[in-house]
Amino acid sequence: MKANACLKKVPRINIISKLAKETKIKVWLVGGFLRDSYLKTPKDLADFDFCVEKNIDLFVKKIAKSFRKKVIVLDKESSSFRIVVNKNKKNYSYDFILMRGKDIKQDLSQRDFTINTLALDISEPKKVLDYYGGIKDLKNRKIKTLSGSVINDDPLRILRGFSFASRYGFKIEAQTLKFFHSYKEKLKKVSSERINQELFQIFDSQKSHKVIKKMDELRIIDQIIPYVGKMRETGQGGFHHLNVWDHSIETLKQFELLYQRKIKNEQELKDFLKEQLGGGRKRGQIIKLACLLHDIGKPFVKKKTKARTIFHMHEKAGREISSKFAQTMRLSRVERQKIAKMVFWHLRPGYLADQVTPSRRAVYRFFRDTQEEGVSVILLSLADWRATRGPLTSSLKRKRHEKVMLQLVDDYLSAKKIKPVPKIINGYDLINSLGLKEGPEVGKILAKIKELQALGKVNKKTEALEAAKDILKKI
Repeated sequence: MKANACLKKVPRINIISKLAKETKIKVWLVGGFLRDSYLKTPKDLADFDFCVEKNIDLFVKKIAKSFRKKVIVLDKESSSFRIVVNKNKKNYSYDFILMRGKDIKQDLSQRDFTINTLALDISEPKKVLDYYGGIKDLKNRKIKTLSGSVINDDPLRILRGFSFASRYGFKIEAQTLKFFHSYKEKLKKVSSERINQELFQIFDSQKSHKVIKKMDELRIIDQIIPYVGKMRETGQGGFHHLNVWDHSIETLKQFELLYQRKIKNEQELKDFLKEQLGGGRKRGQIIKLACLLHDIGKPFVKKKTKARTIFHMHEKAGREISSKFAQTMRLSRVERQKIAKMVFWHLRPGYLADQVTPSRRAVYRFFRDTQEEGVSVILLSLADWRATRGPLTSSLKRKRHEKVMLQLVDDYLSAKKIKPVPKIINGYDLINSLGLKEGPEVGKILAKIKELQALGKVNKKTEALEAAKDILKKI
């Protein structure tokens, strides 16, 4: 990695370098930009971290004045600041933090992992400083920390290590894993916002199930999802070959395999999963969390009869528990609602697949109830079924389930392209024609009429009013 070529990738670096020389302040480019430049990450790098030797307040003010931008204080105590520049409809983030320690070498020794200990003097960019073997570990695709104290100082680095492993496909070094295990209890003191940021970074990888499995082996995942212990202890009877928690990890794995084998070649499905929801996270990441939570209610409703093990209404218990967990994790209201919906309805596609050809009415009511997350529920159901391989399961039934579900997804995506059928009747029509009063009764009749119209059983206003009379008699 050539130092000069690396610096040229940083917009406005000449301004920062010039000011560093004028003020006689040492400034180093550090962190993720150098790491990703070495890895030749296939993306436009837009986040730049700088370590400032001294007088950081003065220096950052001068940078902001030259950039004609405001300074954002990230952490006053550690003297950490940010300046954001928009160029060509893209945001570039410049972070500045005061050097910790007597020199840059000591500062870098306090970084999380060796792959993040590279530095480059922007005033004299002769070569990249690599005191701790960062380039070697990048080459060997290894996540390694310098000491346990680094993890003790900030336990979130445990999750960040798994996040890097997930993102880059790196292996975490054995001693580092021991440090993670030793300090895992301290994750309970880390804010939920910081934890979910790293957790969803893990879910952004297409092999996140491997990382979650390793976190499970070290019992680190228990610090994040407090219900895991009960799930791990809950067996499931003849239809399953795994306990509830292992089945949940397997469901995540099957969802990622489904993506690789089917979804990644379907542009509409890819776009659906990439859509950002209320908290700025993608739908695909939310579905992955739902994979881990979909059976979270089972330990609380498990019953054994002489014939079998049953989990009656576990989806209802799961909706309540997953909602509570999502709220504790500070997820947005939209994200919480979507997770709850996926967990609650995840069994419904299986009932549809029990029919060789689901009726139009059953399909309509499924999408009516699941709304915009109908496809999410179907994808979760597919992964769930693929993860269920006990001695009582039927491969024939599983194949039928997959065929029906994939056809439903195709039909739904095709139907979305068609212009919605306009209403042929409204509440005022019912009130005026049938002598009804405003209230829930009107809403119920309109919902039934909408269903009949969708099924092609009413097409005119007169037909709708006749149908309304029949519906009214049955209410």
